Amino acid sequence: MAAPSSVFCRLLHRHNSSPLRKLYPRLVSSGARRPYSHQETEVELGESREAAAANFGPTVTSNQRQKQLRDDSLLPFSAFLTDNFGRRHSYLRISLTEKCNLRCQYCMPEDGVKLTPRSQLLSTSEVLTLARLFVQEGVDKIRLTGGEPLIRPDIVEIISELKKLKGLKTVAVTTNGMNLAKLLPKLKDAGLDLINISLDSLVPVKFEFIVRRKGFHKVMEGIDKAIEMGYNPVKVNVVIMRGFNEDELLDFVALTEKKPVEVRFIEYMPFDGKVAVTMAMGQQLANSLFVPEEKQSPT
Repeated sequence: MAAPSSVFCRLLHRHNSSPLRKLYPRLVSSGARRPYSHQETEVELGESREAAAANFGPTVTSNQRQKQLRDDSLLPFSAFLTDNFGRRHSYLRISLTEKCNLRCQYCMPEDGVKLTPRSQLLSTSEVLTLARLFVQEGVDKIRLTGGEPLIRPDIVEIISELKKLKGLKTVAVTTNGMNLAKLLPKLKDAGLDLINISLDSLVPVKFEFIVRRKGFHKVMEGIDKAIEMGYNPVKVNVVIMRGFNEDELLDFVALTEKKPVEVRFIEYMPFDGKVAVTMAMGQQLANSLFVPEEKQSPT
């Protein structure tokens, strides 16, 4: 696939969108890089449309006709969303915020991180503009992530407006579940299709140790509320850490027998390559829960 800056240049050329032009300097200045690279796709978007017209008769002049051709597999999928292996990338993830109301030990320091100034964050209209442009190019599923996306005050509005985009089939959200039970009725009314909830332990004390906050019951209430409101399945993401919660694998499997949930186990990948950090977390938790025998008071 093309590099991010190239993708934005093509979108600018094709759509002449002033909101997108406002976003482009941020992309360049942030030095965004993909974790892997492919050679840039040779076919420009404008050339792609001309080629489609040459191969399939009269020039496509309407979004409706273009969508019909794409659905019938007659029109090539957007060039910059197709990589050199022919894979079509129709799934877009949008990070709405860096903020989070938890401080998971594998994710964020206890004191938090330096946040991007509010003026540099995507506004509601900018999020929707980006989404619209990508949907026009073939994206049919958008997942809203963070940080914690449900702490954005405009989350309901964003979902509601996304659902109005023609061609977008699915709007999903990945959340820690802390605010889910409270917000879900409004999210459901706005059109939210799928929910993924992060939960790394079914033991309350372990949960609170790893996220450095209380609230295990809130997450479970969120899962139950999602089930009650008809989300089936509710997806649960579990980061497995050696020496800490790998003993709960079967407990999470058992959860799928009790509730209509799908559990996805995610491998913990420390940035410094030291797996020992999770062992240290387990020992730290054990030390906080148990008094060494030699320090116990005589009975």
